Amino acid sequence: MIFEKDIAINEKAINILAKSYNTLDYSTKLAILLKDVFPTENFDHFSKYELHKLLNDTLLQNYNGEEVLKYKLFRSYINKQNLIAAFEVKVNNSRVDFLTINGDTTSFEIKSKLDNLSKLSKQMADYVLAFEYNYLVIDERHIEKATELLPDSYGLWSYKEGKYKKLRKAVLNDKIDPEVQLRILTKRELINNFPKIEGIIKDILNSFDANSINSQFKNILKNRYRSRWDFLVSYKAQILPIDVQFFFNTNIQPNHIYYH
Repeated sequence: MIFEKDIAINEKAINILAKSYNTLDYSTKLAILLKDVFPTENFDHFSKYELHKLLNDTLLQNYNGEEVLKYKLFRSYINKQNLIAAFEVKVNNSRVDFLTINGDTTSFEIKSKLDNLSKLSKQMADYVLAFEYNYLVIDERHIEKATELLPDSYGLWSYKEGKYKKLRKAVLNDKIDPEVQLRILTKRELINNFPKIEGIIKDILNSFDANSINSQFKNILKNRYRSRWDFLVSYKAQILPIDVQFFFNTNIQPNHIYYH
């Protein structure tokens, strides 16, 4: 696959490419999107997979948005034993970007170079109510402001030029609220895992202590996300970087997307 690797890539064009791209796009749309970034290139001879690959590589190397940081997190945890991870887990009115579950729950909220921090305090306040360890993952431009907002238990990672730097380690959070944890779960999950109480949150809180609820909460989340995470592990060599969350959500075999 030949194209102008040394072309000066316009940042505005890259941002438009990232916002316009959909993993389900057909070859014609992919070629149009790439033409805006590589205007002198002819993509008529590119296969659908080659178009996806060039688009993904271009964003991975030049885009400063959340999708790239998510992919780097995914790569950090994809080979961990006995670990399940998930994207975009809802907590109250927030959605944590990445969550890992093994013996502990660990959340990762991402703020890329393109993000602002206007919602950060609310998001972090939500996550400490549900998860044992919590991290803020930020582009280095946010370090000073983010540090001022960081709860005491939070860890901090910064991101620069394709690499993470671990600035502060998270400590075990003591603000977990069992009711918030239970409200993250579906009615069916509550009924199946607290069968004698018919999934009624008030009755569960009256019947189980916080440690028991937290333990069951982790087991339920692992079961909820296990098959989707195992799919990513199985197909990691075939899934392109920017498409990781799409395949987590859909579990469609990659060849059905990239070659048809």
